[in-house]
Amino acid sequence: MKPKKARPVLAIGIDAAEPALIRTSIEAGDSPALKRLLEEGAWSTVASPAPIGSGTVWPTFFTGTGPESHGIHSDWCWRPEEMSLARYDDRGLTPFWKRLDDEGVRVGVLDVPFAPLVGLKEGFEISEWGAHDTLEGRMKFAPESLDAMLSREIAPHPFSMNGHRGAHELEALKQLGRDCLEGARLRGELALRLIAETAPAFSLIVFPEIHHASHKFWHTFPSAGDAFYSRDEVEKGKLIKPSLSDIVREVDRQIGRLIEAMGDEATVMVFSLHGMRQARGLPAFLDVLLGAHSFSRIAGWSAQSWRERGLSLFAGLKRRTPAGLKKLYHRRLPQEMTNKLAQPTMIPAYDWSETRAFALPSDQHGWIRINLSGREAKGSVPLESYDATCLEIEEMLRELRTEDGQALVHDVIRTAETARDALSQVIPDMVVHWADAAFNLPMRVGGLMLEAHPAATGQTGQHAPLGFCLMKGRAGFKAQTIWATEMHSIIKAELSGNLD
Repeated sequence: MKPKKARPVLAIGIDAAEPALIRTSIEAGDSPALKRLLEEGAWSTVASPAPIGSGTVWPTFFTGTGPESHGIHSDWCWRPEEMSLARYDDRGLTPFWKRLDDEGVRVGVLDVPFAPLVGLKEGFEISEWGAHDTLEGRMKFAPESLDAMLSREIAPHPFSMNGHRGAHELEALKQLGRDCLEGARLRGELALRLIAETAPAFSLIVFPEIHHASHKFWHTFPSAGDAFYSRDEVEKGKLIKPSLSDIVREVDRQIGRLIEAMGDEATVMVFSLHGMRQARGLPAFLDVLLGAHSFSRIAGWSAQSWRERGLSLFAGLKRRTPAGLKKLYHRRLPQEMTNKLAQPTMIPAYDWSETRAFALPSDQHGWIRINLSGREAKGSVPLESYDATCLEIEEMLRELRTEDGQALVHDVIRTAETARDALSQVIPDMVVHWADAAFNLPMRVGGLMLEAHPAATGQTGQHAPLGFCLMKGRAGFKAQTIWATEMHSIIKAELSGNLD
């Protein structure tokens, strides 16, 4: 591939933008840039591994492989050889634009979630300038020539200055809305300048602001589910300004400016890899449930090492810390420090010899790992018992009901086709999709003395499995469904003009 033959391609990711939200905005006349793109191009559904977890989708996009290959499902990864969690480390993954750069195609990428810096020689690559989830808590960029612009000439993104974790009071929500609105505007300004000054043949700009807002504002979206939210929640949601619709309009305005700057000859792809749906916090009782059904067992105090005892005490102290102090803790300490303090206490001190399955920390779905011999360092389940253990857990989950008879589980997904396949994977073995009843406040499990309260109760939106793609290209590409694993190939084909 020669640089002189490359057709300009502008790819814009609207992270976690629900297709219904975008369609509603287009039909209401609030998103003229996307409406024009729809009229000139094609709308496709994007299918990704989001049913496993939202952390899988961007690594799948930029590597072109599924989670069974790249091994990422979350920003916390299970290390079976250590029987512990570790913060996501991107050094083993190579995004497709690295090869483009090697072939002489000038590339620009801005805030692609989970993507490593590859050290572009030209163009630009920037991570964590204004990300939804920060992995290291600091901006990284290449080439070094961008230093003056980013450090002295460009205003910082509001996400880097204002913490929103746990924000649920009205004034905090309003501030979050203002930050998302201003962040989208600043992102458009930065992208325009970067593209103008570096002239990349391929530009990938990710807007996370709608993702950030949707988790807290989803109850304000008219089609979100009137029966799910209370009248009080809906009425309070109307007081949040700027609204989710305002943020969508601002993102559309910036997309319009970027498309105009690229010119009529450019291929344009605007997409999301997954969407958003209703929620009320995060169900947080799976570990207790597995213990109640004897799939796991916490080691007794006498059986714990002195280190495990100290960590157990520290974990208990953290659980009892008042919310105000927790907020101050996250605001004052660098993220690298909070990650180091969190890591040792995220998995309880299990008696691994008596634990067949255990829950991994999750931001949405229930994640279950089988304590498999030959894979886990302290595995207790023989390979020949893997399928039977998974089936036993699945049957238990599918029978779960609240005290008044409502189903608690919508679906259970197995991630490995066979026990042999499971031996080499590091993602969860089973994924639990919760039914709406699991979000009840409080939730009581029928037949068990178990009352659970969701975590992150200020969260009203959770990830949905399907995304969308709006594309106007050289070949008039049209497909009802695009797989996230295929998108890099479409981009490469558009750059070379060889799309079938």
